[in-house]
Amino acid sequence: MSNATSISSNAAGAATAASASPAAPSRLLSFVQAAWPVVLVALIAIAGWYLLTATVYKGKGYLVPSPQEVAAAVGENAGVLLIATLTTLKEATFGYLLAIVGGIGLAAVLSQSKLLERSIYPYAVLLQTVPVVAIAPLIVLWFGYNDLSVVIISLIMSLFPIVNNTLLGLRSTSRNLTELFALHNTSRLTSFWKLQLPGALPHIIAGLRISAGLSVIGAIVGEFIIGSGNAQGGLGVQIVFAQGRMYTSLLFAEVIAATLLGFLFFMVVSGIGRLLLKNWHESAIGH
Repeated sequence: MSNATSISSNAAGAATAASASPAAPSRLLSFVQAAWPVVLVALIAIAGWYLLTATVYKGKGYLVPSPQEVAAAVGENAGVLLIATLTTLKEATFGYLLAIVGGIGLAAVLSQSKLLERSIYPYAVLLQTVPVVAIAPLIVLWFGYNDLSVVIISLIMSLFPIVNNTLLGLRSTSRNLTELFALHNTSRLTSFWKLQLPGALPHIIAGLRISAGLSVIGAIVGEFIIGSGNAQGGLGVQIVFAQGRMYTSLLFAEVIAATLLGFLFFMVVSGIGRLLLKNWHESAIGH
């Protein structure tokens, strides 16, 4: 009897191992299937860039440097690029986190009162419509040529989409569910925490995705303004100095680094959003 039990357990273990073993290859295959279009487009873009610099802009690297020249500039200035990228990442992250806390908090307050929404929301719209480039010098004047000014500009740039989308989601709660909660005499706080906020999550994620790139743009804009203050700083500062030295290949490298940084922000937020929504919302099921 014990031998039969041992044999059956060994067979079950072997079956489990056999069924689990294809998991890693299938995961790798899914990743390759999802990634190859992006890689293909990138290769085509690089090939087109190379052909352009080898024909139309041949010998004019000061206008459009070749991929080899940009790669050489990256190798020569790797330390400066790394420090600048990390500085911009830090500034954009702080600005983005403040925008998340402030945006979701403000939208939560506005969603509880029509009077507050009519009174305060127009000023949030006004904050979005004022050109940041116009008010950035004032922010630098008030807070100085430092990282704090850059963080504030990044916060301003990324705040409105979070407020707008969160408020839209909180206002889009199903009327039937709202009446059901009211029927059970649920408190306003409980209704907000267990009904409005979970229901608004897809809208909140959408706003966070938009603001992810804007936070990096805000940090770069802020660094453009403080770029004349000193030679140290993030990617925006280094772009200003590379432009002043007509170091076009390094300028391209810094622009690419800033673009990839914004893309990284977007992908991280999208990944977190899929994790939060994958089990119940149609936008994330199957991804």
